[in-house]
Amino acid sequence: METRFTINISLQGPAGKITYGQFSLGRDKKEASEIFSQLKGSAEDAPGCSLKIEFMEEIMELPILIGTKNCNLDELKENIAIISKEIFRIAHLENGNIDGNTG
Repeated sequence: METRFTINISLQGPAGKITYGQFSLGRDKKEASEIFSQLKGSAEDAPGCSLKIEFMEEIMELPILIGTKNCNLDELKENIAIISKEIFRIAHLENGNIDGNTG
C-alpha cells in the first residue's frame, strides 16, 4: 500500500476553502509528524477568514486528514521556512529522493 504525507495550505473563508499550496513530506510518518509538530498556529478554528494548514496522509491517493492548524500571516511565513528547511534536509539526506522512489 503506497502512503505519502503532505501539508496543504489554504485560505478558509465564508465562501469556502481555497487550497493554494502543497508540500510533500515523503513516506516516513514519524518524520512528517515531527515536521507538523514544529509548525506555529492553533488547532482551534478561527472566526472569519483564516489561513489553514492541513497535515494529510494519502493512502493509494485517498487523502486522510491527520491534523490542522490555523495561523496568521507571520506564523505562515515561519511555517513555510520550517517546512522548506526540513524538506531540504530530508532530500539532502536521501540524495534528493524525498518520496523514496528509485530511478
